[in-house]
Amino acid sequence: FRSMIFLNFNTSIVVFSALIFQGAFGASAQPAPDFGRDLRPLLEANCLSCHDAKKHKGNVDFSNFSDTLSALKKFKLWRNALEQLESKQMPPEDEQLLADAERAKLSGVIRRTLALLDAEEFSPRDPGPPLLRRLTRAEFSQSLRDITGLDFDAAEAAGIPDDTPVTGFANFAAGQTLSDALLEQYFSAASKLVERFKNAAEKDAKNPDKDRRALNALFDGLPGKLPEREAAAAFIARFARRAFRRPVSTAECAKFLAIFDTAAAKKESFINAALAMLKPVLVAPDFLFRAEKHAASKNAQRISDVEFATRLSYLLWSTLPDEELLSLAEQNKLSDEKTLDAQLKRMSASPRAHALTENFAAFWLQFRRVREARPSTEFYPSFNGRMRDAMYAEAATFFDKLREDDRSVLELLDADYTYASEPLAKLYALDGVKGDKTVRVSLKPEQHRGGLLGMGAILALTSHTNRTSPTLRGKWVLEVLFNDPPAPPPANAGQFKDDKKNKHEPKDFREKLALHAADATCAACHKKIDPLGFSLENFDAIGAWRDSGAGIDAAAQLPSGEKFNGAAELKKIVLKHSDSFERGMIGNLLAYALGRELEWYDEREITLIQKELALKGHTFSTLIGGIAKSFPMRNRRGAD
Repeated sequence: FRSMIFLNFNTSIVVFSALIFQGAFGASAQPAPDFGRDLRPLLEANCLSCHDAKKHKGNVDFSNFSDTLSALKKFKLWRNALEQLESKQMPPEDEQLLADAERAKLSGVIRRTLALLDAEEFSPRDPGPPLLRRLTRAEFSQSLRDITGLDFDAAEAAGIPDDTPVTGFANFAAGQTLSDALLEQYFSAASKLVERFKNAAEKDAKNPDKDRRALNALFDGLPGKLPEREAAAAFIARFARRAFRRPVSTAECAKFLAIFDTAAAKKESFINAALAMLKPVLVAPDFLFRAEKHAASKNAQRISDVEFATRLSYLLWSTLPDEELLSLAEQNKLSDEKTLDAQLKRMSASPRAHALTENFAAFWLQFRRVREARPSTEFYPSFNGRMRDAMYAEAATFFDKLREDDRSVLELLDADYTYASEPLAKLYALDGVKGDKTVRVSLKPEQHRGGLLGMGAILALTSHTNRTSPTLRGKWVLEVLFNDPPAPPPANAGQFKDDKKNKHEPKDFREKLALHAADATCAACHKKIDPLGFSLENFDAIGAWRDSGAGIDAAAQLPSGEKFNGAAELKKIVLKHSDSFERGMIGNLLAYALGRELEWYDEREITLIQKELALKGHTFSTLIGGIAKSFPMRNRRGAD
């Protein structure tokens, strides 16, 4: 039977040929830059002596670009180059000097080139490659709960492992596999679920437990007084429609009814014979995978409302569409703007949307790692399991409430409130919070909290066993708040070397780190990372506040020369660059929704969503609406 299921499943992955733009820009005050005419000569004069195919310092080679389009496809490289130019990190002090006028000219051409990513006449609207997406462990488990009504983690019972993303999120198609072992675990999960229902069928129907009530609900609503086989046909048609997230044909149902017929011939009860049909449905590719049909047209095409409903439900709920959403999709009503807006509002307000916090925010903001954070109870006795849970709850609840209350997403950067239970309130020196329930707490400036930078989860996961880590904290700030992840460290990074030239031992950790960062292979990144981390030194390794003095130095200076002191002044810098944070949030959520890394042609979509956010007060609902209505979310590539 297993062979029949997988042989009948036919999904083709279409290879998209490269898009090459040919045409002319209309007249403007400043003509669009041309790589060969405008950028290449400046690179040859100022950059290629270090960044060519032979030297490629920092693993950067500017010599292998032939035209504007090839440059735009590596837009992240050019954005990093622009940032380093404008902050005067490049060229380094020991290399050739770059006059201010030449620096401004080079920066200007790169900036104008990057602006082409948003130009309608240059940047194509491309939904990206078609993907075959397997349900993640979390999606599989929640989908089983919702389709059966059974409060039972079949994935855990079958030993299905968590998905470990190589890059991005667990739902990225590129990182998903289906091994023989995993396939066996899916069969085991389905078997265990069916057995649970069979056991429930033997219990007292007059005094139902959680399991028996779920079994009753599974069979409720079938047409009364039908012959058993007709009732079985109605049952499996309804169940398979929900599982496959689309209407099912009579021919499809016939395959499952054959299982019912075999069980009935063996004198199984109606319920047991009907339950026998569940297992093949729950291990079918149409349930385990999210595949979409592709028409013959080579052009991008709009997906069906039924396919769109699945995209929406797994974006917001990490599970299959409920009856209301699926019914509207089958009637093609999700194409109506008002209907779609009403559904997005309903779905965002649903408790099911907590899945967006668990499966998106906890990965993007990284607070899921607080439960495995390094600080030890040997050095920080209060950092026990209860405290770790409280820290996770603060970050998760904060994100949940942004969604539920439709608040500004920029409150992640600064807010006059947070959410805490008693253990966390004691750590933060907040009064009036008792018990393990996480409640909203108003904050005053002197309490040094408000926003991600003051959250214990973030501060603890960026610390070592017995001390803070300015480098880890600075890296988190760059990666998450500035949307500017630093390059991976060289292979020998992380090891402090003895400096034999130095005649004295470093007086403190800051000086020791400065000596390490002076290494040519480390300096460029550490100059950028470490000041951000040192500005958070008033927070100890688990986030408790400690006043300056007694070895606490939170003064910092960026490579640009900008000086600041402490978390409050760092927050001001972050708020000044809030557009970068918001762009990172949009990009990460769009990637999560699409199940893939973003490409150069997705930059225009991010810009369009960000403009809408600015117009509508940066509200969470505007973010969700922008993602849901974006071109790649509503369209797919055609066949080649």
